[in-house]
Amino acid sequence: SIHAQYRHLGIYKTHIIPFLGVYPTRSGQRWLSILTRYGTPFELSLNCSDSIVRYTYEPINAATGSHLDPFNTFAIWEALKNLMDFQLGIDLEWFSYFKQELTLDANESTYLHSQNLVKEQIKTQNKLALDLKGDKFVLKTYIYPELKSVATGKSVQELVFGSVRKLAQKHKSIRPAFEMLEDYVQSRNEVSTADGSHSTPLSSRLLSCDLISPTKSRVKIYLLERMVSLPAIEDLWTLGGRRGDQSTIEGLEMIRELWGLLNMSPGLRAYPKPYLPLGAIPNEQLPSMANYTLHQNDPMPEPQVYFTVFGMNDMEVTDALTTFFMRHDWSDMASKYEASLRESFPHHNYEALNYIHSYISFSYRKNKPYLSVYLHSFETGDWPV
Repeated sequence: SIHAQYRHLGIYKTHIIPFLGVYPTRSGQRWLSILTRYGTPFELSLNCSDSIVRYTYEPINAATGSHLDPFNTFAIWEALKNLMDFQLGIDLEWFSYFKQELTLDANESTYLHSQNLVKEQIKTQNKLALDLKGDKFVLKTYIYPELKSVATGKSVQELVFGSVRKLAQKHKSIRPAFEMLEDYVQSRNEVSTADGSHSTPLSSRLLSCDLISPTKSRVKIYLLERMVSLPAIEDLWTLGGRRGDQSTIEGLEMIRELWGLLNMSPGLRAYPKPYLPLGAIPNEQLPSMANYTLHQNDPMPEPQVYFTVFGMNDMEVTDALTTFFMRHDWSDMASKYEASLRESFPHHNYEALNYIHSYISFSYRKNKPYLSVYLHSFETGDWPV
């Protein structure tokens, strides 16, 4: 409704924009966020199956990057307080637990800064996302433990799986799904295939959870897959053959369809360093990724796979998505998607763009596909920055 739209715009203006830091320019100093390849702290996404808008941001305040908070550990608390004052039902129990386990405390932050131990690691430690549903929002957090890994000497993999293992001892309803996922990751990291189709080890990248009551919250573990190939995505989707039910097979057919429509280029990928300068046109292809939801009282982790399309021609990606929408009777999305993008980026030669789409995610549950697009929302190319 119009009322809901204005409410969400008001929240964005009042509670989000003040936490986005200085406006990015080529010459200005700013906090670089892992959210985009350009280091901007905001990402827009659209759940195309349910027409739900989500935005994700890394809260930044005046202390971020200074000696008071050199690695942006604490700004998120101020952002959360503002959102909690505005909407009931936000629960921080699991957030507080994972933040303690996976991000720096004040002493660790001071030590890493004083000893100059942080070089090219991911400095982002936590970010927030709002799913806009009706006139309300559902709040989520994403946590990156790379700096905690530097401080503790433990790998990101150890930190992520160790924190969830400890949580599962208290909340036993997520233990079966966690143990199955852990078994899959261990098996993938121990075995290489002869043809090299998915011989690279899986590595943990981040973790997320819903900021609602622990009885309803979901934990998601994100894994990085450097081998971009259809066999690798199939392996991620089926957990190496552990999932084989009808829903999994139906989803797998759609994954194969998307792979073909997108004309993905296979190969071994890595995240390049450092960030891209504002205005730079990308000339890179990035790794794949998957996340696994640990539903309570469900022994099977639920996969969501990501097609990393950043650096690919945006018109070709748009055409592929429109075809997929039409084939699966998402007629409204098929008719509006391209026009909406053109209206949002009116200053460009749209045929040449290759940075608007970052990821396309796909999951399938209860006989229904879920597809989301993740969009780069800061103009670059010929736009003056």
